[in-house]
Amino acid sequence: MSRNLGGRYEAIKSPWSDYAIYSFPDASQIEACDRQPLMDAMNGIIAINWQATEPHWTASSSPFEPKYSLILVYDGSGLVAFSVYRVLQMSAGLGIYRSGTEVLPVHQGRGLYGFFTTEVLKRSGATDRTEGSVLYGWRTRNPIVWAANAKICEKVTPSLLDDAQDPALQAACVEMCRSLYPGKPLEVPDMIMRGAYGHIKHHRQAYHGTASLVDAAMSRKIPDSADALFSVGYARV
Repeated sequence: MSRNLGGRYEAIKSPWSDYAIYSFPDASQIEACDRQPLMDAMNGIIAINWQATEPHWTASSSPFEPKYSLILVYDGSGLVAFSVYRVLQMSAGLGIYRSGTEVLPVHQGRGLYGFFTTEVLKRSGATDRTEGSVLYGWRTRNPIVWAANAKICEKVTPSLLDDAQDPALQAACVEMCRSLYPGKPLEVPDMIMRGAYGHIKHHRQAYHGTASLVDAAMSRKIPDSADALFSVGYARV
């Protein structure tokens, strides 16, 4: 399974001729015999993109539980990218949480992250809504990831690029974090999760444009590489 999914699963339409893409709104649809090889491949990509001291996904912290949804991208050599997300019912309505998205470096820059975002919004039912805002959340300390997710939102908390505060979004941020990570404290109003990434360390790089401004703000708020920001915004759908 780490090289391909075979004929047991149906691929969705791919914008790229050299990628096969599979979408599982319920990640438990992946058969038990396929799970460990796929999890090894996912952890392998994380280990390339991060400095990892231990596997991120494990049998006790599995991406194949029904609460997760999963999108997988393969080329001829095997898994090259994946996105794990959750769909939540919150007090303010529909919520989407990006649990983790990784793309192998050689495949970055081809629009896969943007494709994942579009697919997540479509598969979650967000694009079918005729009224109400969709809450869109993520946790990261990667400036590029933060900027990419914030770009699709009307408004975000914490706001790293200005001093605007939205009490409703702050409340949604606390609610979403409590639902996803019970018992893990969230420091308000900066929405800091201490020690979120104790087992993986982000590879720093040269940032440009908006990402450089986000990096400067992150460096002030969370200088410790183990800490992360938990963010929630109103998604444009």
